[in-house]
Amino acid sequence: MTQRRDALRSLLAATPQPAAPDSPAAGAPAERVPAGAVRAMGVSLRQLAGELAAPPDGAVVPLDPASIAPSFAADRLGQDEPALAALVESIRQHGQQVPILVRPHPDSPGRYQAAYGHRRIAAASALGIPVKALIRPLSDDELVIAQGKENLERRDLSFIERALFARHLTERGFPRATLQGALGVQPAEMTRYLAVARAVPGELIRAIGPAPRSGRPRWMTLARLVEVPAAPEIIGRLIADPQFAAMGSDARLDRVIAALGEISAAPPRVEICRDSAGRPIARVERLAPGPRLTIDPRENGRFAAWLLERLPGLHAEFAASRKH
Repeated sequence: MTQRRDALRSLLAATPQPAAPDSPAAGAPAERVPAGAVRAMGVSLRQLAGELAAPPDGAVVPLDPASIAPSFAADRLGQDEPALAALVESIRQHGQQVPILVRPHPDSPGRYQAAYGHRRIAAASALGIPVKALIRPLSDDELVIAQGKENLERRDLSFIERALFARHLTERGFPRATLQGALGVQPAEMTRYLAVARAVPGELIRAIGPAPRSGRPRWMTLARLVEVPAAPEIIGRLIADPQFAAMGSDARLDRVIAALGEISAAPPRVEICRDSAGRPIARVERLAPGPRLTIDPRENGRFAAWLLERLPGLHAEFAASRKH
């Protein structure tokens, strides 16, 4: 900074001063300053003004919570309302003890993007006060690594939230090394995170929530069970049930695993349909969500085509029989 002040003084000293009235040079035309020097002085002044306005590296500054956008990599499944309420009360009584970390927003001049501290931002917003922040010019990789490290140290993300965080970063094209650095895990564990996050449907994960007391084994069990053929229908019924939504997050995970486990464990009842000569023509599996009809392959598709052609009439006959 001292060098820039000296440079500024040098530029100002180079600016010609008016000659005294009794000076021999008073009648002579003033020497013109080259346009390049004027532009250089303007650039230096703007740079100096920017440096004086910017906080020193490591300084904590107050920011309007409304000026801060969330990280592009979501790492939480909703807001824990009781925990947020406790944080609001703590900040109300004792102030914000730990600053958040933000960077200048890459796409919105004058705004910021959070690396970590999203709940502190929400608490400050609820209280109507500025949030204390560190501002650093982070790259995308540096932002997600800082975000992951903060969550790792606080240990307040559940397994599935970490898995979703890893999947979001993968979808944005981040290399595995960055993911492992952000989550502090070995390659084998990263593979498990991604396997679960890709296998379990996003709608089901959001319906279950963070399940903070459920670790990798439970979620890997669910990832295996969602492959059961009847799983989509079972899951749809559970999500639509108001009683399911009223459960705690860990209880919802247990309920889904139990429901899918019952279906996968129960062997289907099988009935063989035969013709008048006793030869098998179709196989009926009575599964929990509904029966499955399989035409014997020796029919070469002829019986299946015939049946499909007459199925609407058969259904109409069935419906009419139920009315009586």
